[in-house]
Formats: sequence, structure tokens, C-alpha cells
Amino acid sequence: MHFFTKILAFASVVSLTSASLLMERQCTSLGLPCDSTVPNECCGGLSCVTDVPGNSQTSFCQPTPGVCGTEGDQCAGSSCCTGLICPFPGATCI
Repeated sequence: MHFFTKILAFASVVSLTSASLLMERQCTSLGLPCDSTVPNECCGGLSCVTDVPGNSQTSFCQPTPGVCGTEGDQCAGSSCCTGLICPFPGATCI
């Protein structure tokens, strides 16, 4: 009987973990279209920018203007804070 209790407990933990992962919201990555009316849609270090040269109709996730990216934030070019680097566009600041 103790064996079955452990199996049921394990199954419950797996179920709860799976449910929480499904509920976790995915963010929009660098360079992808976004909805400027949805708060925090873009991944960390990015903002939904509507003033993209050459395309005024669509908003895109771009590095937040005037704010440097911290470790783990998506980056492009020199968008990372001093002491961190961006290996390539779409990578994270390291």
C-alpha cells in the first residue's frame, strides 16, 4: 500500500509541474512582431518598438532604448551593459 501512495504522490507532483509549465507565458523574441498594447510581451531587455525605420505599420521587439541589457537579456549589437557582451543578435548578454 505504501508503494502505491508513493506512486500517486509522484504522479501528482509531475501533474502540477506540467500544469505550471503550460501556464508559463512565452515571451516574444528579438526582431519578431509584437503588439504594443500587450504589457511585457517582449522577452527581458526588449521593448515593443513601433518606430522601426522602413516599417511604420508593424511593431517589433527591439532592445529597450536607453537601457542596457543585463546578463540573460536578449541582445543585439552593443545593447548589453558595460562588462557584458552580445555574441550575436538574438543571443543573450553574457
